[in-house]
Amino acid sequence: MKLFDTHSHYNDEKFDEDRDEIIKLIYEAGVKNTVVVGDNIENSKKVVEIAKKYNFIYAAVRNSSM
Repeated sequence: MKLFDTHSHYNDEKFDEDRDEIIKLIYEAGVKNTVVVGDNIENSKKVVEIAKKYNFIYAAVRNSSM
């Protein structure tokens, strides 16, 4: 079964030490797409970096003018 996680926060600092391993594990477990959500400018920048690194991850970022 292929899963699509519509809301994740792999940009959270709690994943800083093992983010790559966690992302590998969720992919192997069947999560073939995920949206990583940024809720402020700083972690939205991290979301974009993550999405550039993994072709199955999409970025949802917060607009700074909101």
